[in-house]
Amino acid sequence: MPFETIQSKRLFEHVADQVSGLINSGEYEPGNRLPPERDLAKQLGVSRPTVREAMIALEMSGFVEVRVGAGIFVSPPQPQSPLNHGPQLSGPSPTELLEARLELEPTNAALAAERIRPEQLEDLEEAITLQIEEDAIGAEGDYRFHQLIAEATGNRALVAMTEYLWGQMQHSPMWQRLIEQAQLTGLYPVILDDHRGLLDAFRRRDSNSSRDIMKHHLQHAQEIFFSLVNYKSKT
Repeated sequence: MPFETIQSKRLFEHVADQVSGLINSGEYEPGNRLPPERDLAKQLGVSRPTVREAMIALEMSGFVEVRVGAGIFVSPPQPQSPLNHGPQLSGPSPTELLEARLELEPTNAALAAERIRPEQLEDLEEAITLQIEEDAIGAEGDYRFHQLIAEATGNRALVAMTEYLWGQMQHSPMWQRLIEQAQLTGLYPVILDDHRGLLDAFRRRDSNSSRDIMKHHLQHAQEIFFSLVNYKSKT
């Protein structure tokens, strides 16, 4: 019998396996509401983003139903089998993608501030206008704004890496689930303010400010996707 490659699971997969195991064992019955994400994170010793990713995986696998404003509820019984992390959950997780962007895009912004051309500043302004028209985080205007910054670096490797990360987000079912929840409330003012701040820093050719604003911008995005968009009941 040939050996099989040992697969190292991501943290959210361990959390999802543990919760699905409790569901299969009857600890949580169909219709039961799971503890709030904050409580689960504390009990499991992980971050809330990790719990959020686990809940998305469980929802996509049919173990739970997410009811916005009410909580996370156990779905009808599933076959007694391990949680399926098939192709739909392959690729980087939302946390991994945001972590990678935090490493890459502040560098993009710093270089763009030094090298950006006048016509590229106009393109960035048009991307912001498109964002306002779309009134949605993560839509075409948002993507275009960040890709234009990468292009303004004049570095094809940075452009390709930025395209890869955004492509992964656009084709990730887990990321799209987060986008759907975030877009329920439209374009967040803080995201628009960050983009305007970046455009102003580029006009001043302020490399340090551009780097700092982009870093804070991506941290704001992380807060929106993992903290501001709540599944739990507000009551």
